[in-house]
Amino acid sequence: MAEICDMLMDVNPRKLQWTFKVYVVHLWEVPNKFNKNEINGMEMLLQDMKGGRIQASIPKPLVKKWRGSILEFNMYVMSNFIVVDKKEKIRTTRNRWTINFSQRTTVIPVSHPSFPLKAFSFKPIPELLAAEKLDDSLLIDVIGEVVGKEDPRELITSKGKETKRLAVLIEDLENNSIGCVLFGDMVDQILPYLKEERVEPLIVIAQCFKPSRWNEKTSVQSHFDYSKLRINADLEEVRVFRDRRLSGKPANSARISQVSSHGPRSGAEELRRGEAIVKTIEEVLNSTQEGPVWIAGTIVSINSDKDDWFYKSCRKCPKKVETPIGNRYECGKCGHTHGAASVRYKVEVMACDGTGSIALLMWDRETVQLCRRQADQIKDEVVLGGDGYPPTLETMMDRKLLFKVNVKSSNIRQYDHIYTVMKICDDEKIVKMNPPKEIQNSDFAAVNENVCSDSIDVSAVVANMHNNTDSILTLDDLEECVTSLKEETPIKRAAMGVKHTLTINVDNENEVGFSTNKFSRKGGKRQKIQISGSEN
Repeated sequence: MAEICDMLMDVNPRKLQWTFKVYVVHLWEVPNKFNKNEINGMEMLLQDMKGGRIQASIPKPLVKKWRGSILEFNMYVMSNFIVVDKKEKIRTTRNRWTINFSQRTTVIPVSHPSFPLKAFSFKPIPELLAAEKLDDSLLIDVIGEVVGKEDPRELITSKGKETKRLAVLIEDLENNSIGCVLFGDMVDQILPYLKEERVEPLIVIAQCFKPSRWNEKTSVQSHFDYSKLRINADLEEVRVFRDRRLSGKPANSARISQVSSHGPRSGAEELRRGEAIVKTIEEVLNSTQEGPVWIAGTIVSINSDKDDWFYKSCRKCPKKVETPIGNRYECGKCGHTHGAASVRYKVEVMACDGTGSIALLMWDRETVQLCRRQADQIKDEVVLGGDGYPPTLETMMDRKLLFKVNVKSSNIRQYDHIYTVMKICDDEKIVKMNPPKEIQNSDFAAVNENVCSDSIDVSAVVANMHNNTDSILTLDDLEECVTSLKEETPIKRAAMGVKHTLTINVDNENEVGFSTNKFSRKGGKRQKIQISGSEN
C-alpha cells in the first residue's frame, strides 16, 4: 500500500498530524548571540515532490537529539509538527507557515528516493538587474563563475562586532554579471581560491542570499547564518554549469580580474562611466522621490561657527562620542574605550546652481577630499576675530563641484532642509562634462545683467531654498557674483546676507552592506533652521 504524504504548500495550523516526504535542501545552525560556541537552535529548508518548500525549526532543547542525524540533500519522511506563523521580515520561502519540531516529531530516512533532488531555485541574473523593485525580504539562490574580486575589508557592525567584507563579481552563462557581497567567515572561506592564478573556472552557488539595490547598483549579499556559499561543490548543477561555461570560454588564461573597490573618489568613476544623471537644485528641492541623486553647484557659504564644524568621534568607528571626563570616552556603538576622541568634520555649506540654493551637510570623507587636511590638523588654527571656522575651510569656497546627495523622506516633507552629501566629484573635466540638463539647455541671453552686481542680495539668491527665481544663473555667472563678495569679506561670507543657526545632534554611522552616513536628531525633535537676511 502506497504511503500517503501531505504537500508542504497545504500546511495550515488546524492539525498537528502532518506527514511529509521531503528533501532537506538547506540546513544551518543558529548560534547564541552572546556565545558563538553555544547552539541556540537549528533551521532547515524542506522541499517535496511538487517543489513546495517550507522552513522547519528545531528548538534548543531538541538540538542534541537531532544534530548530526539530519543531513543536507537526504530524503526523509517526517511527521508531527507544530505549525506557526513567525511573521519574520526575512523569509526563505513564499510559504506563510513554518513548522516546529516537538517531542512527538519523528524523522525516518529514505534509502531509495522516489523523486529527484532539486536543491536550488536559481534566480536569473538578468531578472534581478531588470527588476523595477527588488523583494529584499525573500532570500534567493544564484549560480555563476567568479570573474572579479575586490580587496577584503575589515568592518565593524552597528552592534560593535568586528567582521570582514569582500565583494566578488559573478557571471552567468550569457555573460551577465552581478556583485556578490560576502561577510564574516565566508570571506575566509573563499580567499584561498582567489589568491591563486586560476585557469579553471571558479563556480559558486550563493544559497539563500539577500538581493539588494543601493546607489542604483544591484547585488546579492550573504545574510547572517541563513546563507551558504558552495564553492566548486560536487553537485550536478555545478558540473552542468562548468561544462557549458567551458564550451564558450576555454580554460587557457587567468579568469579572475581585480576590481577596484568603491573608495572616496568612486563618484568620479560613476560619472565617468555615464551611469548618473545630474539634476538641478530646483529639481531636487521639488523632488518627491527618496534616494540618491547627483547635483552640480558652487559652494557659496560655509554655515559654521567656531565649534560646530566638527564633532568628537570614536577612534575605531565614526560614531559620535561624549567625553564627560577629559577626553576619555566609551563608544556606545562598538564599545571601544580610549583616552582621547578623534575629531571629524561635519560642515554645513550652501551650494547654488542658478536654479536655486541648497543646504548640504558634508561629513569627514568629503571635507578631507576638498581641504586635503584632517580635522584635527586645523582645529587649532588662528581664526580672525576669534569666532569663526578655521581658514583652511575657505579652500572649499567658490568651487564648482558635483554632489551626490541623499534625498530623505524628511527632506521631501520639508521637516529637514539639510541634505546629506554621500559623495563628491571635484574633477574639473568631469564637472564641466556633467552640467544639469536644465541649465545646459537654457537660453542664457535671458539672464538678468544686474544679478551679478556688487550689491547682490545673497539672502534672495542663496537663502531662499524653495522659491523659484525669475532669472536663471549659469555656474559661471554665479562664480562672478561670489567673487565680488569674496573681495569684500574674505573670511566669512555668510555674514553678508545669510545667517544660519543650526542645532543638531550628529550620529555619523557606517552600516554594513553599502550604507551611508546617517543624520539623526536627539530625542526625535525636528531640526530648526533660522535664516535671516543681513541688515548691513
